[in-house]
Amino acid sequence: MLPANIHFIERGWLSANQMFFYDDHHLDIIDSGFCTHANQTVLLLKSFLHQFQHLSTRNLFNTHLHSDHCGGNHALEQQFSLTCFVPEAEFLPVSQWDVEALGFEELGQPCPIFTAHQSLVPGEFINIGAYQFEIHATPGHHPKSILLFEPHLSLLISADVLWENGFGAIFSGITDPSGFLEQRESLKLIEHLHPKIILPGHGQPFTDVQTALKSAFSRLDYLEANPDRNAHHVAQVLFKFMLMFEHQITFELAQRWFQKTPIIQKAASHLSLSTEELMTHTMRFLQQAGVMKVQDNVMMNEFNTP
Repeated sequence: MLPANIHFIERGWLSANQMFFYDDHHLDIIDSGFCTHANQTVLLLKSFLHQFQHLSTRNLFNTHLHSDHCGGNHALEQQFSLTCFVPEAEFLPVSQWDVEALGFEELGQPCPIFTAHQSLVPGEFINIGAYQFEIHATPGHHPKSILLFEPHLSLLISADVLWENGFGAIFSGITDPSGFLEQRESLKLIEHLHPKIILPGHGQPFTDVQTALKSAFSRLDYLEANPDRNAHHVAQVLFKFMLMFEHQITFELAQRWFQKTPIIQKAASHLSLSTEELMTHTMRFLQQAGVMKVQDNVMMNEFNTP
């Protein structure tokens, strides 16, 4: 499906997928996974470079700054010579390490400090490996997200804007209905680009783009028709994510996480629930979905995803 000089790494849902693009001399990397997988991220790159010893690392590109996409940046910067590119709207917040503006605390997720050197500017082109990609702004899942499109290969790096079956949670939709509109416009952009191959942020590469888009539009219609569904989904996704990197957590610590995480507080307020009531709803859903079990006042991660 892919040219030999593009290497796709499908990772678990805790870490976003990674892509290695290379030419005759240099290797470029797209996204870096979650911080608890940082050692694995480094080893994956070292293993690849061991096979292609003529290559030297050059650039690290982040499609957006959610911690599962950029949590390995710090580790990669410590180990390799890399120029880090982030979406233009994120450059200043990273330079100042403005945690509030970056949104890591908002979602209750950690991300080690890293350095951004250059920006990915929507409307411009960027060389990645042996190819030149168009940069497009795609708000919705993340207000400052970008996607990358290579027109000659008709290859799209969609991040969390579109997966084979769905898309990333619409966090802004809890407080602002424009989040749904932005996601819809981003999906329409993909429809307009008409890619033949999509490399998503999670899940496997796929070529049946029309079916994926039909499913995504249907999912978006479902959430937009009743924003309460989206608020519940955000709580479910974020608590499942927390369970994945903690593996297990006591009831008391879970309760504290629900109480102190700003986006969860917003979701509870939108639903006219207390954080304790939202926690109860979320736990019930995850248990029924088979992605969490409870034993002796301890919540444990199961390997499925909601």
